[in-house]
Amino acid sequence: MSFIKDPELIFSINERPQFIDDLNGLDVTLTELVIRGKTKNLHKLKLFTGLEKLWIYTVNQKEFEVILELVDPKMLYIYELRVEDLSLISNLKKVEILSLSWNTKAKSLWDITKNPLLKSLFIEDFSKLSNLSSLNNNLELEYLNLSSGMWNSLKLDNLNDLSKLNNLKYLCLSNIKTNDESLEPVAFLKNLQILEISNQFPTEEYARLSVLLPNTKCDYFKPYIVLEDPIDDKDIMVIGKRKPFLNSKNDAKRIQKYKDQFEDSQIKYRK
Repeated sequence: MSFIKDPELIFSINERPQFIDDLNGLDVTLTELVIRGKTKNLHKLKLFTGLEKLWIYTVNQKEFEVILELVDPKMLYIYELRVEDLSLISNLKKVEILSLSWNTKAKSLWDITKNPLLKSLFIEDFSKLSNLSSLNNNLELEYLNLSSGMWNSLKLDNLNDLSKLNNLKYLCLSNIKTNDESLEPVAFLKNLQILEISNQFPTEEYARLSVLLPNTKCDYFKPYIVLEDPIDDKDIMVIGKRKPFLNSKNDAKRIQKYKDQFEDSQIKYRK
């Protein structure tokens, strides 16, 4: 995955400098900063003209706007946004890698076409997000991770807006549910090399993609997977929404039935 700039690695705790509580008197030649919405003297951010990597923690709408008016880093991480209007992200002309986590207010994204250099985008736990329309014209994006929080699924109308992301090489859809339960838009991503996805769509959707994306690596492009750590005595997870966990020895006939059904679906899409 050398072509991928994974935000989870780039912004890991091991890569993070110390938190700055006050920008007053700080060396303005620093290229990396970690701040909070409550960091003092945020107006001095405009002096950090060489800033390339910025971590921001816990911001409300006003703090978010103050900061985004003053910076344009190559790499930006924001955790815990109490922010409904994300439109100022459109001002970031240099941003290449962007990670946004835990926003309970935003219902939509921003005009991502205004971020011409954006290659990697990580969006996690946006509980009110319902559509991805802002994504459909970003032809430069190579890495996209859409994940919900641990306890609740991200509920979208559909995935149609992903179909035009022709340059996408890595896609993660974790704990995502759609009203139409379709993965068909993903089938248009012919340059996709890696798909990581949770087991929440109908079996036929995975079978479809296994045929239409022959060059894409995905663990779920098969009837079932063998669990390295069995759940009780269940060491087989059948692929597909509401499909069971089974025992490879005791449930051999049922496993074969699901395998046959998966292969029948594949045949349909090969025609």
